Amino acid sequence: MSAKKKFNADRILGISAMVISLLTLAIFIYQTDIMRVQSKLSVKPRLDFTTNQGGNDSTIVFQEVLENKGLGPAIIDSIYFKFKGKQHALNPEQFLKEQLPKMLEYGYLSQHVTLGKGTTLSPGEERPLFTYKLPASYLDSIFDYLGTDMDGVDPFPVEVIYTSIYEDEFWMVSSESSEPESLN
Repeated sequence: MSAKKKFNADRILGISAMVISLLTLAIFIYQTDIMRVQSKLSVKPRLDFTTNQGGNDSTIVFQEVLENKGLGPAIIDSIYFKFKGKQHALNPEQFLKEQLPKMLEYGYLSQHVTLGKGTTLSPGEERPLFTYKLPASYLDSIFDYLGTDMDGVDPFPVEVIYTSIYEDEFWMVSSESSEPESLN
């Protein structure tokens, strides 16, 4: 009887060791998954737009700024103006010449950039996309020409599709909403 008890005790001890090993493996896999998620979140970018409007009595200034308010670098996949249901490359001077030529008669671009696929914005980095200046006397004419008023409607919003350094998830953000939308 004592040999049988020893056999059962050894068996119980062996089964217990296997169960503990399996539980340890499950916990290890779970912790690894948590660390992977945490690692991705620690480098998650979040692009946002700021529209600055200012000037003085004689000159009005509009500026569109793209900023990475996230924790990691944002890699641009595509960036474009959206106008009349179509996408136009983010080249402000060319866009205005082709689509809205009177805007260049009323005012001028004092600064603009062209960003392309693969451009990276570091956390905290901001890029002014364009700065448009016009005499204050033409402000109403511009709004009439664009068919909008000062109620915050963006007549030609900028849209950006971007990813993180992991390139496993893509987001789209628009200057109309500034709320990133997952595309996955």
